Amino acid sequence: MAREAAIESSFASFSRFIIFLVLLFALLPMAPPAAAQTTHKNVLILSGDRGRVSINQMEASLRAHFSQPVNFSVVDLDNPRFEQKSFQDNLAEALQQGYSGERLDLVVAVMTTSLHFAVQYRDRVFPGVPIVFMSNISPLPEKMWPGVTGVQSTDGVRETIDLALRFHPNARTVAVISKASGPDYDWFLAEHSELLRHQEVREIDLLGPASTGLLQRVAELPPDTVVLFQLYPQDSNQPAFGALDVLADVAQRFPTYSILPHITLGRGGVAGASYDSTKDAVLAGELGARVLSGERADDIPVVQNSDVVVSVDWRQLQRWHIPESALPAGSLVLYREPTLWERGRKYFLIAIGILLLQTALILGLFWQRAARARIEAELVRSNQQISESEARFRLVANTAPVMIWMSGPDRLCTYFNQPWLEFTGRSTEAELGNGWAEGIHPEDSEKCLETYTKAFDQRQSFQMEYRLRRHDGEYRWIFDLGVPRWNADGSFAGYIGSCLDDTERKRAEEALSSVSRRLIEAHEEERTWIARELHDDVNQRIALLAVNLTNLEMSVATSDASTKQSVTRIREELGDLGSDVQALSHRLHSSKLEYLGLAAAAHGFCKEFSERHNAEVQLHCENIPRNLPPEISLCLFRVLQEAVQNALKYSGTRQFEARLEGTSSEIHLRVQDSGIGFDPDSEMHRHGLGLISMRERLKLVDGQLSIHSKPQRGTTIYACVPLKSEMFAVTKRAASA
Repeated sequence: MAREAAIESSFASFSRFIIFLVLLFALLPMAPPAAAQTTHKNVLILSGDRGRVSINQMEASLRAHFSQPVNFSVVDLDNPRFEQKSFQDNLAEALQQGYSGERLDLVVAVMTTSLHFAVQYRDRVFPGVPIVFMSNISPLPEKMWPGVTGVQSTDGVRETIDLALRFHPNARTVAVISKASGPDYDWFLAEHSELLRHQEVREIDLLGPASTGLLQRVAELPPDTVVLFQLYPQDSNQPAFGALDVLADVAQRFPTYSILPHITLGRGGVAGASYDSTKDAVLAGELGARVLSGERADDIPVVQNSDVVVSVDWRQLQRWHIPESALPAGSLVLYREPTLWERGRKYFLIAIGILLLQTALILGLFWQRAARARIEAELVRSNQQISESEARFRLVANTAPVMIWMSGPDRLCTYFNQPWLEFTGRSTEAELGNGWAEGIHPEDSEKCLETYTKAFDQRQSFQMEYRLRRHDGEYRWIFDLGVPRWNADGSFAGYIGSCLDDTERKRAEEALSSVSRRLIEAHEEERTWIARELHDDVNQRIALLAVNLTNLEMSVATSDASTKQSVTRIREELGDLGSDVQALSHRLHSSKLEYLGLAAAAHGFCKEFSERHNAEVQLHCENIPRNLPPEISLCLFRVLQEAVQNALKYSGTRQFEARLEGTSSEIHLRVQDSGIGFDPDSEMHRHGLGLISMRERLKLVDGQLSIHSKPQRGTTIYACVPLKSEMFAVTKRAASA
């Protein structure tokens, strides 16, 4: 009665599962219409519930080899009633109803039972859908099923039997415990066939379900027996006595091996060899990706996975006196017990540490005594050496051709050499501390002290230029280089600096800058004159000639079509020439810049440049004063022209971004592209004439140019021009008026 009640309960739970599955699949067609328009591939996995990890690995392999999105759904076929034909028919009907409204692109069958079910019911449940199988160790038919391919795995039978007989060379009997139906019986047949190769041992077959009678037959086996255990345990609805109970009893009596090591190891089994499930899953995922990519399953041959993994229980090796040296290379050893060192490593390390610490303390005491005597002797010598070193330093510093100063950790100067004192004409006492700053020009004092203080706080080297009053009252330009000093123990000791009179070089730079200014001004005057000549004379004459051609075109007789057509073409070409001359005039000298300001001139140039060169220049202007000084407006306009033209010539792209932005004290210009980029340093030294021209123009208005570019990462040209405060105030009043 209890067995009938258990069967009835199992059938009721499965019926509820079937009803839930049908309702779930029936709701799938109610998904929003947008989901039906996606490009997802739908894959159904039929699993025997003997490897969820392998299924996950197969899914990961398929996604790695197939770029489109994939939806996976898994149906578990593992059930004690699965071998019944009525059960399979009901399951097929449920699957047919559940997937009637969904397009399946692939069916993956895991384990032998799933493959046979998929092949038998394919025309009924998912007609025409290709099948990829994995974890199948049963023989395949001589003629492969149409639309089916997959991975055929080795069963590990030969390797397991060879392993058992190697570990137990005195064994004379091999007992095979298996079921007489289902996949367990297929394994039994494979083991029986393999044992025929070993004539030295006798085979005893114990077939049937788990029972006390089977245990009684096990007890009658001879003592020199090795057991091959192949009973696969059922689900939780099995009777109270099952396969694991048989395994526990058998493993207590005889060395037990199995091609199902994941079942037997840890429950008394010694070892076993099984197929490499990870490789099996990876190969199946690759085949599935090929099918989803468009290949026909019939054109893809079945892949043979001949790799096996040997797994052993270390505790059973010790029990049956099997040396680890007898294991095949690459064997997976489980349940290894920790050694004495591994169990007590923490305590051993503590004891060793205490001994080492005591030894170190004793040695430290002896070393401290010797070190104290050595330090005392070194201090005496060190004091003598310091006095000698200080005397040598003062001698070198006073004879050096540069002015030298030193400061302490408190920022106050503590030393000035003789050239410094001779330059300023002041005494050492007057210069010490912050007294030296009294000789700095009032316009340079704030910037000089700010640079010095910032570098001092960050303990970094610095260099700066400022004007220092000479003994005759003349202010001379000084180039000052300061570096931090450190004591022998690594502590900060202050700064030491050296100064050079840089006045003559500054005067040479000013003279060169004056020449550059005059050259650029002459260049701009020449451009302006040429632009006006082109616009007021040449362009007017071209326009007059175009009018005459128009009159000539109208006077030509209608019958003389060829002549009229030639005159029309000449008039059009002359119009294009006039446009080119006018554009050239605007590039040489922009009247918008003179009358409408920098922002309007920049917009006009970018628009004309885009139309003329079939490019796109996006210009953004913000807070640009209309009444900028002419030299600043002209400088930024020329830099914009040069930057955009260089970008078109060298970047390899036709989309550029430019930005003009004003602040209370500066005008910023940025021109950016996403082209091939370049090395700014090498271009400046080789043939970067345009870059040099932009830099020289910006120097004339105290501006700065920076270039950020890397190969294949685009280029950004950045220019910044300062606005004098009084000029900005005038501009602001003019704008408000």
